[in-house]
Amino acid sequence: MASATSHRARAVTSAALDGLVVGAAEAALELPARSRGRAGVYLASGAAVAVETVVRELPALRRAVRGLPALPDEPHDRAARVHQALATTGWGLLVTAVDGPLARALRRRGHARPHLLLGAAVGLATAATTVPAWWRRATALITADRVAAGLDDELAELIRQSSG
Repeated sequence: MASATSHRARAVTSAALDGLVVGAAEAALELPARSRGRAGVYLASGAAVAVETVVRELPALRRAVRGLPALPDEPHDRAARVHQALATTGWGLLVTAVDGPLARALRRRGHARPHLLLGAAVGLATAATTVPAWWRRATALITADRVAAGLDDELAELIRQSSG
């Protein structure tokens, strides 16, 4: 069982990563096409998503390595992932659709790096949109941990009574 703080920290970290990935993809457009810098941003974003996914799926990976059957997805996990996927995809598609005209308008208004500004804005919007889903997931995990702890306490009391 993880602490409530660790569940909440993971929720905030997941939302921040969602925003960082979407925002970085837009901000990377400031760099020349096919440049090492842009490729590095995309590679780092992909690696961060991969690491976060492995960390989140580590219990399932451990079960698979041990040859144990997979556990069914919890509804709160599935809901959080669907929300995250829809939000990040939606913000990514939106910024892609408005990128050209908005970047030109910002450049005309004197912004030297419009893609960086758009990336920061869409990154914050993405994080703000996904944090409620991750927070609900954390709350469900905290509740499940507390229920399990209560059952453990009851079981320990029953064992103590039967041996006494």
